[in-house]
Amino acid sequence: MCFLFCHSRRLAARVHRLEEKVEELTAKVQLLQHRLSELESEVRSGLTVNPELQTFFDSKIGQNISISTNNVTVIGTVLASGVDAVEIRESNGDIVVIPYANISVAQ
Repeated sequence: MCFLFCHSRRLAARVHRLEEKVEELTAKVQLLQHRLSELESEVRSGLTVNPELQTFFDSKIGQNISISTNNVTVIGTVLASGVDAVEIRESNGDIVVIPYANISVAQ
C-alpha cells in the first residue's frame, strides 16, 4: 500500500516541478517572441534602437562632439538624441540627423 501511495506522491511532485518549468519556459518564449518582433521592426525600418548610444548622446547634449560614419565625419553640438538617431548642429548652422546604425565612431 505504501508503495503506491509513496510512488503517487513522488509522481505528483515531479509533475508539479514539470508544470513550473513549463510556465517558466513559456514566459521566456513570450519574451523572446516580443524581442524578435522588435528586431524585425528595426530591420524593416532600417533604424536601429541603441539605448547605450542614446544614453551617451543624452549626456553630451549641448556639447561639441565628432561623429564618424562610413562616408563622413560630422562635428557639431548635440541638440537631441532619440531611440534611433542623434541630431547635431554643425558650426555653419546646418542640422544633421544621424541614425545610430550609420555611426562608426563618436567622441
